[in-house]
Amino acid sequence: MHVFLCGPIHVGKSTVVQNVLRQLILKKTICAGGFVTYPGIAPDRDIYISSVWEPKKYYPANKVAQRGPASSYPFPQVFDTLGVSIILRSKTYSDLLCMDELGFFEQEAICFQNAVLQCLEESIPVFGVVKEKPVPWLDAIKNHPAVEIISVSEENRNTVTPSIVKVLEASLDKRYSNR
Repeated sequence: MHVFLCGPIHVGKSTVVQNVLRQLILKKTICAGGFVTYPGIAPDRDIYISSVWEPKKYYPANKVAQRGPASSYPFPQVFDTLGVSIILRSKTYSDLLCMDELGFFEQEAICFQNAVLQCLEESIPVFGVVKEKPVPWLDAIKNHPAVEIISVSEENRNTVTPSIVKVLEASLDKRYSNR
């Protein structure tokens, strides 16, 4: 089973992801891979990507979108090269893949989309965040039979971690028993 979080912007989805990963690493001694996307340091409003356990990098090679005051310009080639590379490399060593977060900037990044969707067909559990916005490729994730969507809200963001840990522990245990 793969688990993706949905919820309003700035509700704490990425914080939940970090808390769940910390607990799983402590309880199960897992190795997590995957990626995180994150904003630049003010006044830089751009969006960057790096491996989940690397320090955040603010280099042009890691920039997946340029955000201006009125519009954004995605860089699908960065998703299709660096993003795909992170996913493929992570699959060689990870017990769990983190994908924080998937959204509309990836609309034109077909190789990246395919790499993400392929992960949902495989046995490595995926834990991530997916934007609520209706976008065909995001809908394919949300409607995938092996995906559980968990809504994060102001009301549950401080209490949802234990239930997510249990779901992912069950997926990890199933994966370990099938090895």
